[in-house]
Amino acid sequence: MASSVHVSSLDVVRLHEQYTAKSLSPLDVVRHVYEKIASYHDKAVWIRLIPESEALTQAEELLEKYHSKPLPPLFGIPFSVKDSIDIAGHPTTLACPSFTYAAKATAPVITRILDAGGILIGKTNLDQFATGLAGVRSPYGIPRCVFDADYISGGSSSGSAVSVAASLVSFTVCTDTGGSTRVPAALNGVVGLKPTLGTVSTEGLFPACKNIDCVCIIARTIDDAEEVWNVMKGFDENDVYARRELPTWDPWHDPIRFGIPDENLLRGLSPVYAEAFDQTVVAIEKDLGCVKTYIDYIPFESANQMLYDSSIVSQRLLAFEPYIKSHGLEVLHPAIKSTFQVAADNNFSATRAYQDVFTLALHRRQAEIQFRKIDILVVPSTVGHFTVAELEEEPMARNKVMGKFTNFVNMLDLCAVSVPVGWWKNKNGRDLPFGVTLIGQAGKDKEIMAFGKKLMEMPNLRPQGSKSF
Repeated sequence: MASSVHVSSLDVVRLHEQYTAKSLSPLDVVRHVYEKIASYHDKAVWIRLIPESEALTQAEELLEKYHSKPLPPLFGIPFSVKDSIDIAGHPTTLACPSFTYAAKATAPVITRILDAGGILIGKTNLDQFATGLAGVRSPYGIPRCVFDADYISGGSSSGSAVSVAASLVSFTVCTDTGGSTRVPAALNGVVGLKPTLGTVSTEGLFPACKNIDCVCIIARTIDDAEEVWNVMKGFDENDVYARRELPTWDPWHDPIRFGIPDENLLRGLSPVYAEAFDQTVVAIEKDLGCVKTYIDYIPFESANQMLYDSSIVSQRLLAFEPYIKSHGLEVLHPAIKSTFQVAADNNFSATRAYQDVFTLALHRRQAEIQFRKIDILVVPSTVGHFTVAELEEEPMARNKVMGKFTNFVNMLDLCAVSVPVGWWKNKNGRDLPFGVTLIGQAGKDKEIMAFGKKLMEMPNLRPQGSKSF
């Protein structure tokens, strides 16, 4: 049954206001969402949709339960989940049909959202085994950028980012090991929050690199991301990497000091990205009154290389060892097969593994020292925006270069949020978004989100007549 009520926005904060005022019902929103999904051209967004009748039942149960009670923070809010996170009664595929298993329990972070009133709409597509930053490595199809289908969506949280950017849901729960939330968020003009490691439970997430995996949020606004984050975060004793306490750092400087990557690294940006980043840096100085401070970027760059070029990559073999033994590598997507083969061929020794542990600890300390000079590190969320055809020409090299400014964040135990700040015109004459990632020390999630909100509001970054985010 089609909804006869106009739903103007799926933003979390806006919907909550309308529900509280009783000017809108979750039933109307669910019907609107399924109409939008049915008409949306990109069918590769989803791996599994919840039947509309089940989502309507969820809405009806919420209405009955909270008929005369204060509404919980995510009451009636439709959301999606990356299909590497377990939900009881539903298969988890990791975009690999032969790997699929029936989840026996729901990930605690999803339980928190459901308990807060969220309405699950479906599980989204991803780069197979959550390995990739382009979003093109899935047998379930290739989700495309919402602004131009010739262009990649980014990954590995490809379907997740598109489900939000296309206004099919209000937010998505996704993951990030080396940029899998921040890159697709940037390429689709939405907000991608990668919280501090250990503050959001990773139980029920099938691991890629267990000690640096992070469950994340993509939403359209900072306020929405923060609302969801407040529900998701919390200590989980079953998560062996959960943190009871966070480090204590000095307060931020006044005025705020920010660092950027070295000029030689920024030369690797596409020309339009280089121009957009320069404009962003100038605006941060002039509009926000922040002070650009020069730092030694070497520890960040060095840690970035380690995600692919050290024994850390062997974690993927460890996570999927039983599957590989029983199925081999031939059934995998060619790019995923190549990634696993490289890890297997390196055959890293225990000695090398310990050396990498010590080297990474050194980089973490060096990065900590650099953060004494700055409050926040500002980087492009990725190097440029490739077309699907360009990714097919050089699938491994271009995928890797996309993580030039993302891979180190979890490695160095930092928090980050990717925010859209501008537009550029592609070769098809269409406007595509440009985003930067704001990076802070562990536990500085609220601070980087507050900074991101100010950044998104800066008028100088939006040419007159441009789209709003």
